[in-house]
Amino acid sequence: MTLAYIKEELGTEHVSRKKDGTYRFWVSYYYRHGMTSEGLEAKVIKAIPTAEIVSSGDHWHAFKGGAKSGSACDSFMYVIFKVA
Repeated sequence: MTLAYIKEELGTEHVSRKKDGTYRFWVSYYYRHGMTSEGLEAKVIKAIPTAEIVSSGDHWHAFKGGAKSGSACDSFMYVIFKVA
């Protein structure tokens, strides 16, 4: 399964692939629209039924104007998953 396919299924560009074969899907808190990390897990499972959730949670950081979404200087929720 390719990264482009996963991005298309999730409907976002906010997915990255790690060297260990896991993927990270994240959403900045500025654009969360009431979603939680549990909601992100459900979205991954619905879009990719063969996905196995490795971890999920929140990354909190003090506000820093101009921080790139998903960077260590941004606050975001994330899901790390593997695809069988």
